[in-house]
Amino acid sequence: QHYFIQSNLSREMSKAEDYQDHPKSQIKVLSLNMWGVPGVSKKIKERSHHLCNRLLSSDYDIVGLQEVFVSWHATLIQEGVRGVFEHSHWFRSGVLGSPGLLVLSRYPIVDVAFQPYPLNGYPQCFYHGDWWAGKGVGMCRIQHPLTTVDFYNTHLHAGYGPGSEYAEYKLCQAYFLAKYVALSSRDHAVVAVGDFNLLEDQVATSLFREMSGLSDSFRALYPDAASAPGLTSDIPECNWKNVSDTAALCSDGSSKRIDYVFYNANTLRCVECSVTMGQVPGEQYSYSDHMGVESVFRVTEHPQPAPNILTPSKLTAEAVLETLDEGLQDSYRDTRQKLILWVVCTLLWCVVIAVSLLEMIPAVVSGVVASFLTMVSTGIFLYLAIFSQFEIAKFKEIKNELTILSKVAV
Repeated sequence: QHYFIQSNLSREMSKAEDYQDHPKSQIKVLSLNMWGVPGVSKKIKERSHHLCNRLLSSDYDIVGLQEVFVSWHATLIQEGVRGVFEHSHWFRSGVLGSPGLLVLSRYPIVDVAFQPYPLNGYPQCFYHGDWWAGKGVGMCRIQHPLTTVDFYNTHLHAGYGPGSEYAEYKLCQAYFLAKYVALSSRDHAVVAVGDFNLLEDQVATSLFREMSGLSDSFRALYPDAASAPGLTSDIPECNWKNVSDTAALCSDGSSKRIDYVFYNANTLRCVECSVTMGQVPGEQYSYSDHMGVESVFRVTEHPQPAPNILTPSKLTAEAVLETLDEGLQDSYRDTRQKLILWVVCTLLWCVVIAVSLLEMIPAVVSGVVASFLTMVSTGIFLYLAIFSQFEIAKFKEIKNELTILSKVAV
């Protein structure tokens, strides 16, 4: 479910002829993954204080932060930038309380909305934490002096290694995000930022761009990826990893570009974009384990209305359906394995109870073993009855929707 906080603030745009001469004719945004995982991330308070000082002296209009998971961290940043960024919103969701999304703005936030991703990983993988954080997309509708900006902040499922274990989850999240952006923003300027955990040549990234109609601000200005890679993760400037030779990060291919600022080219024109927020001045560490991305936009004089939703290309649709088929098969396989384990636990429980009734083992031992098996079998049953069925149903739903779209794709 999503919710909106309505406002009576005026949303009329300034006249087109005043745009270029208006002192606020540009919108400067920043996206940064703050690396604020409690108990794991280092120097959270120190890095946050440095970030606040940097923001106070900056000319950013809107800032989207990710991985601000706990309330004290959000409060620390909100209080630290007060006086410049008078408007902010920290989104709450999930079992742990927050997906880690914080938006700071110089201008009034007149509406907010949050949509959790329907597929968010596995609850049993508590050491990954994505499911427990309740990741999703947060939207702040911001009243800029020249136009209304629908600002989306998100953090997709992490990859956890070189494999593609969560590829189908990230693909579904990218599809959901594109659909949500296209349907929730009408005649407003649109900016979508965040840690997408996707390489720019992955099929999920193509799906998001094609279905949302948004453009990559960095690639809009630097189309050649070879000369301008725009790397944001696992690079020497973010020196928090134990790497003896930081130069090897780039040479071995582990450095990647996964943080983005997307925008609607119908209403905005990107005039500047760069990777920023590396090492903290005067310190031996960086602001985060990610680089930030900053973009500067000008409001177009004659904005064109965007279509409600776009269709992916034929090539993208086919690749997406193939990945979804693999994800669906994995879900069926996982369900069968859990079902077999549940049957085994149930049979063992019956054996333990029978042996206990025959007084072949001490009652205390049989009671402990039976209680353990009851707990395990109950957990597996609930997993099968709730999570597995929901996961399979969602995969089928998204696959059916994309199958329909693929029929009209070109």
